Amino acid sequence: MKKILYHEKNFKENDMASIKDIRLIVRCSKMYYEEGMKQEEIGGKLEISKATVSRLLNLAKELGIVKITVENPYSKESIELEKSLEDKFGLQEVIIADVNSNDESEVKREIAREAAKYLQRILKQDTLIGIASGTTLAEIPKYIQNNRMNKFTFVPIVGGSGQSRAEIQSNNIAVRFAKAFNADYKILHAPAMVEKLESKCAFIDDPGIKSVLSLSKNLDVALIGIGSSTSKSTVNMVAEFIKPSELVEMKEQGAVADVCNIFIDENGKSDIFETNKRVIGIDISQLKSTPITIAIAGNIEKAQAIWGVINAKLINVLITDKITAQAMLTNEVK
Repeated sequence: MKKILYHEKNFKENDMASIKDIRLIVRCSKMYYEEGMKQEEIGGKLEISKATVSRLLNLAKELGIVKITVENPYSKESIELEKSLEDKFGLQEVIIADVNSNDESEVKREIAREAAKYLQRILKQDTLIGIASGTTLAEIPKYIQNNRMNKFTFVPIVGGSGQSRAEIQSNNIAVRFAKAFNADYKILHAPAMVEKLESKCAFIDDPGIKSVLSLSKNLDVALIGIGSSTSKSTVNMVAEFIKPSELVEMKEQGAVADVCNIFIDENGKSDIFETNKRVIGIDISQLKSTPITIAIAGNIEKAQAIWGVINAKLINVLITDKITAQAMLTNEVK
């Protein structure tokens, strides 16, 4: 009774009789939580105000008459791991796909599912979304569940990667996202990288290409994959534009990752790699200034690459798998 008296100061005088009636508190709680009645209905039946019903329900929780628990079907370990990574790397949000496997295709599939759910949660109308290239990004649109028109515009933020695997190039991925969301898209009619710097100048001065590239300055969201300098898929994607000798040289210089075909080392530095100057697409400063930049990347071989991208402060949201996340948390990324 002492606890009830403590709360009496929060109620009007004509409510006192109600809040002292334990039977009434229990009855009110059962009607609301077990019978599914609305507060207004309960008030009418018990001849008390809706406000009093609300106070009785709150008091029931404070007195322990009603105990509410959240049953979490999602891995408790994953939630704790997400929070630990957010704190360690200063990220806005980390999402860990509930997959504990080294199977590359399975990991990509589950990461793509989580990315689809995240995008459906955060995208607002009149949003401009930058789209990079990559195998995992290409998987995401198939998991989008949408049945309305949206005022989104999906924009490629890096040129096409030659003739190799057209389905994972930025233009095609942007189109697939637009179709999944019933939204708009742009096309960037330019290669991902050129052999000579003079060629890049010719491309970016083209009015059509320039108009699309200029949108990278005003992105609300950027969706990027992370390539690893040791990954065969990364090497294959840039093979048409970078000579084998250049790849060897970049590895010797410490390249660990590429984002939009921009290579960086484990400390997040990019200006030491000559090939970065020949990329046609978003630049590092534009990526850093994008309010939400989401990295979609998994598999343990990419842990060091993800580490480098975080050190470069290029992203604030990471969607990855459990094994990779654990490696990053324990610094086992070498």
